[in-house]
Amino acid sequence: MTFTLNTSPSHLLHRAQQIAANQSAATLKTAGVTLRQFSVLAALSGNEGVSQSDLVNATGIDRSTLADMVARMETAGLIKRTDSKTDARAKSVSLTAKGKKAYDKALPAVTKADEALFATLAKAKQDALMQGLAGLVEDSEKKAAPVKAARAPRAPKAVKAEKPAKATRGRKKAK
Repeated sequence: MTFTLNTSPSHLLHRAQQIAANQSAATLKTAGVTLRQFSVLAALSGNEGVSQSDLVNATGIDRSTLADMVARMETAGLIKRTDSKTDARAKSVSLTAKGKKAYDKALPAVTKADEALFATLAKAKQDALMQGLAGLVEDSEKKAAPVKAARAPRAPKAVKAEKPAKATRGRKKAK
């Protein structure tokens, strides 16, 4: 059996992602942020004070990579982390003025890259592709949700109380 790369959805999605990332990276150089950093800035724009878990869900960046990125972006002055008002274990992440400025500078570059990426496709194909990709992501997230819930730590089982010893009420055991 021969495998043809150009008929593999995973391969074609990977190639399309490479093309899109290259297009965006070239235009984002002038804004001084990477595509992933822009994703974080975009997720924070208008959503001040979200948790890092919310950013993982919004951007699709894995937890450990996002944690490193957030630390570097905070050091660069693009974002700030503060204690969450609702969860003592979490931090709330927000844009700084510098981060908002970087987002505003990068947004036209990303829009331009997206337009260039779709320039060769007819509008109907653009719409179909966007609907298909959005549906693929949405369906995948729905399927993954029960898996995440199943992995959540379970509450400890209640310890059963020992049964009280039977009272003998003065009866003697037969030997």
